[in-house]
Formats: sequence, structure tokens, C-alpha cells
Amino acid sequence: MRSLTCLILLCLFTCFFFSGVQAHPGSGIVVDRSGDIYFVDTGAGVWKIDRAGSLERVEGPAYHWMAIDRVGGFSGVRLPRSLRGDVSVVGSNPTLIAGGDFPLTVGADRAMYYPQAAADGPVRILRLKPSGSSSVFATLPDAFETGPEGERLPACWIHGLAADSGGSLYYTERRAVRRINPNGTVSLFAGDVTVPHCSFPPALQDDPHLAPDLRGLAVAPDGTVYVAASACSALLAIAPTGDVSVVLRASDAWSPMGVAVAGADLYVLEYRYIASDRREDWLPRVRKVAKNGTVTVVATVSRR
Repeated sequence: MRSLTCLILLCLFTCFFFSGVQAHPGSGIVVDRSGDIYFVDTGAGVWKIDRAGSLERVEGPAYHWMAIDRVGGFSGVRLPRSLRGDVSVVGSNPTLIAGGDFPLTVGADRAMYYPQAAADGPVRILRLKPSGSSSVFATLPDAFETGPEGERLPACWIHGLAADSGGSLYYTERRAVRRINPNGTVSLFAGDVTVPHCSFPPALQDDPHLAPDLRGLAVAPDGTVYVAASACSALLAIAPTGDVSVVLRASDAWSPMGVAVAGADLYVLEYRYIASDRREDWLPRVRKVAKNGTVTVVATVSRR
């Protein structure tokens, strides 16, 4: 019964995902070894910010998620049939992997990880090697979320996925972050996450049940997980102890959707998340949070 419910909800999610204000902006942002920043724009495609701060459009689809393959293992690789149309591999230095329907990441072992909803059970995380061989890395435990009418529903999907340097993965549910250890076991990293003084962006003011709506995340070398609380216009830091703090807040309709760690700095992908049926109306920008806490706008996309 649970698997049938999940499939129905997943179909509804997909329908809303691409139309109306129920859809959401992208959360993919990565930084390459040279310090260049790449991020997804669900209204236009992929943008690059070079080290001089220049913004330019580069090859890549207007998808929602993005991972970076720094060694180019997936460059030129023919993806399995099940992924074609949902995943796009672009470039060789760096190699960007864009996901349309699901989050994905490249792990410390240079394999790609992504979720798969199964008809006969819970969500699984699959591991795909550059050679093309795939296997089940982890089976996710049952989780629950609040539905549109405040009802308790099974969580049939994940909203963000990231890897650390030690072989573990982290993923987001709407109100929780879970860790997948290198052996595939899953544990709760932080649950029932709340944001004090939550400020809803205009697109979500009619959907308070979504808060904090955790999405894109990244893991720092010290084990701190940074995660976008998109329904509360905030970026959170979750310490290895599970303690949660607010690192950054947005205002004037802006809301964090994704984050990348680059040395001691954070790069936060935000969208002007207004109530609109057109994804082109959601304008992205990138802000930098320096080690000393200074916040600066690195670049803002304009549709002019």
C-alpha cells in the first residue's frame, strides 16, 4: 500500500514540478578546482562566474540539480537508458552533470549517486560507475512529510544529495537531513529542523506546511553540513553534533536554494522566488559568505 501511495504522490509531484507555483527553482551550484562557479538557472540554463567575477552563459540544460566530476570520468560516457533525458553530461574540464528530475552527486570514489523510486518498496540510492555498471548503494528508511492539507504522508522522494570526502552521502527531506555511511547504512543527522523567525518567500506564503523545505546542501571538510531552507529564506549550518544555526538570511523575495563549499568560503545560490507560473520569472543570484562572515553578491542574472 505504501509503495502504491508513493507512486501516486510521485506522479502528482512530477505534474506540479513543471507547472504552476508548486514548481520550484533549481539548487545546483558547484565550484571547480580553478575557483570558477557554475550554477543552474531553471529559466535559462547554466551560468559560469569566473574568478574575475564575469558572468556568462555556458552549455547546459535548464535543469534543477547539478554535480561536478572534477576528474572527467563521466565525460563522453554513454549513460544507461533509464537516465537519458533526465541527466545531461556537459564538458570535460570540468565535467558538469545536470539532473532534471532528481538530485545527484559525485562521491569520493568518483561514482555518481542518484535516487530511484521503486514500485515495490522505498526509495533507493543507486551508484553508477564511469564504466557504466550500477548497483544499489542504500535503501532509504521510511519517512513522513506534511501534505498540502496538513495530512501526514510518506516521504517518497529526496530534495537534495551531497557527498563528503570520506565516502558518506547526505540527503534532505523537507525537515531533516540524513547521512548514508560508506557501508550503505542510513542514520539521522538532524531531524525536525526548524528556523527561528522563518520568513516565507512570496511563492510559498500560501504553503506554510512546507517549512523549512530543506533542499540543496554541501558538506565542509570539518563535517558541518550547510543546507538551504528554501521556505524560510535562510541558509543553515548543521554541526556534526546536530546543532543547527542560521548562517545567512535573504529578504525582498530572495531565498537560498543551493550551496557550495570552496575552501573556507560558501557560495549560495538564491532565487527571487515570486509567485509565478513562468520559471523565467525566477531570477537567480549567487552570494558569497566569507570565512569572516562578510556577505557579498557575486553575480545576479537579468532577463533583459
